[in-house]
Amino acid sequence: MKIALAQINYHIGNFESNIAKVKSAIARAKAKEAELVVFSELSICGYPPRDFLEFDDFILLCEQGIHEIAKACNGIATIIGAP
Repeated sequence: MKIALAQINYHIGNFESNIAKVKSAIARAKAKEAELVVFSELSICGYPPRDFLEFDDFILLCEQGIHEIAKACNGIATIIGAP
């Protein structure tokens, strides 16, 4: 099994950029014929989220990001960190 590890520089609360980086890494892993791509902890929302985890909107954006990323995962298993 070919596994891709995605080490990316994420930014706290910058969901649009973080999600774009994740989707790009998934595409690169697919191009290299990986069967699994693994991302770091809290890669959708950035690390460390501190008090942001107490806000429902922050968690909602994380959940929406997961759904958006899932659409890019056709043909590759993905492990991604989210709160």
